Amino acid sequence: MQKLDRLRTQGAEVFVVGYSVLGRPIYGVFKGDFAGGQVLVQAAMHAREGVTVPVVLDMMENYTGSVGVWCLPMVNPDGVELVREGISSVDDEQKRAYVLEVNGGSEDFSLWKANINAVDLNVNFPAKWGTGGQNVTYPSPGNYIGEYPLSEPESRAVHDFTLKIQPSITLSYHAKGEVIYKGFECADPYPKLAAEIGEATGYGVYTSGGSAGGYKDWFVTTTYLPGLTVEVGKSELSYGQLFAEADNIYARNAQVLDICARFVQDILNG
Repeated sequence: MQKLDRLRTQGAEVFVVGYSVLGRPIYGVFKGDFAGGQVLVQAAMHAREGVTVPVVLDMMENYTGSVGVWCLPMVNPDGVELVREGISSVDDEQKRAYVLEVNGGSEDFSLWKANINAVDLNVNFPAKWGTGGQNVTYPSPGNYIGEYPLSEPESRAVHDFTLKIQPSITLSYHAKGEVIYKGFECADPYPKLAAEIGEATGYGVYTSGGSAGGYKDWFVTTTYLPGLTVEVGKSELSYGQLFAEADNIYARNAQVLDICARFVQDILNG
């Protein structure tokens, strides 16, 4: 919230695109020009990957370009708070009992990926939904596809907002591994974008394999425009330890929005 306040003082627009299962706001931030091509960045779709929140907010704070950039810094606020604060963050008594049961009775939620309905938001999108190699069909701390595509308020909010602003590029910030995933199945639009971001960050670039139902998968296949998943942070660190590396992670990603802004012009010019 402090970072959002700082962005407001810079003249950025701060708004709400929807609400989580427990009614927490899903915030958005905008900088740049509303006209022309746009870039959409989203982060913390997975609960345990909260380090991506300060990283993308720092990216927004330091962005000074004219191309419009939209950011949804915390897509899964209930999950992020569950990992950060534990079971006390869940006020609803039934939901509290439910997530404890799904978590095997343990109050250690440090590896929880899902939202409060125990749905993994990044396998809940309509892109070969339910066919991923690691998908599960029952409530789980991770990888549960949900009852149907876009069954969750958080995934619906991101889906509907994407359709509303029609971005030319989307970036999905996750953790961890220091890799970039591009394309989906045979679709790999504008591979030079991934290559340039990979060079700037030092992250390896790979074509997605075995995934389905992800936000990036849905965006690429429905628009044939570049959607990238950026996995930040060293694999050997725990998700909690990554927070101490947030400044270093930002430094490696500091050029990413400027690279995307340049590519937006290339995309619009054919």
